[in-house]
Amino acid sequence: MRFLLRSGLVLGLLTAACGEDSPTPTDFEDPAAITANLDAVDSAFDTPVFASFNAATFYINPTASATQPVGALIRGANPALERVGATVFLQGARQSQEVQAMVPQLSAAAAQGQLIPDSLYGRVFEWDATLDEYTYQDSSVAGLNGVRYILYAVGLDGNVVEPVSSIGTLDIIDNSTTSALELQLLVKGPAGTPTYIDYAIGFSSSATSATANVSGFVSNGLSAGDNKTLTFDETFIVNQAGARVTATFTLNNPAITVMLIQAVTFDDPNIIITADFRIIEGGETVRTLARLTLDTFDSSITVNIVVTVDGHPVASLSGDPTDPGTVWVDAGGEPLTVADLAALDGLFDALELFGLIVSNLFSPITAFAAL
Repeated sequence: MRFLLRSGLVLGLLTAACGEDSPTPTDFEDPAAITANLDAVDSAFDTPVFASFNAATFYINPTASATQPVGALIRGANPALERVGATVFLQGARQSQEVQAMVPQLSAAAAQGQLIPDSLYGRVFEWDATLDEYTYQDSSVAGLNGVRYILYAVGLDGNVVEPVSSIGTLDIIDNSTTSALELQLLVKGPAGTPTYIDYAIGFSSSATSATANVSGFVSNGLSAGDNKTLTFDETFIVNQAGARVTATFTLNNPAITVMLIQAVTFDDPNIIITADFRIIEGGETVRTLARLTLDTFDSSITVNIVVTVDGHPVASLSGDPTDPGTVWVDAGGEPLTVADLAALDGLFDALELFGLIVSNLFSPITAFAAL
């Protein structure tokens, strides 16, 4: 897979895949074209600066150590789902648990009308090669209502390469008021241009639930025909019963739209992960529909996934992923061809990539709410 990034993006009711008009089964007509479209969408993130941004968000995300009991169950499900390539469905459950744990702190921040403490305003966080983490080293930026992280070149493993080489900056700006919480994130090149990332997170909460809205863009920073800019709009809702994410990503060149609806429901004894992932290009829609159920009582797993092209089923997986007989099949019930498996792999790469992006875009607001 291109980006081994784990997510939990998969759909709701499989009846939507079959439809009331019973679409005619078919096969992937052009698996290579599907993979090419996914590569085009990925290109907006394919910059050293974006890789560094991903690394930085990991270091400012304290929710990564959330210890809800469901964590053990999710870890236990990994081997079975790995066998059928379905581990992409777990990140959503992890993130839901992490954000759920942050709701009290987020509510407290909302009451204060502030996410980043005044005492941190203007601070510049730089890489400490001794501690292998970001630290404040007495540098500051005047007039910055927030904090700055220096971005450094990272290796293929996502770790900062030492000795460090600065390639950009990440500013996290607190635009909150007493009526609404908002963070703005700006990622720019070393001299202040180009702008690679610019988005805002708006947040509201109650004692038991939270809603965040994210909108902005990610760009490869190039100009004219080489420019790849992905504009996005997302909503994340979490409460005691679970979480729901809806997102739309639109690429400018070529014109491709990616849509995602992800939900995680905690329905004792089950954790139910559902989602709807669509890639729309040139009038064609490739859609992944699935439902994953984890039984917390007996640790059993049930997976149902259908992939359709313009409403026509092309691939499916159904059953217990620990059963050797549970395999991916085409519309006629035969095992997928090598080319079809490659196209499916590309789809799951996209699921993984967008799951991580959704998680990383939201992580700063939960991180600073914990301060």
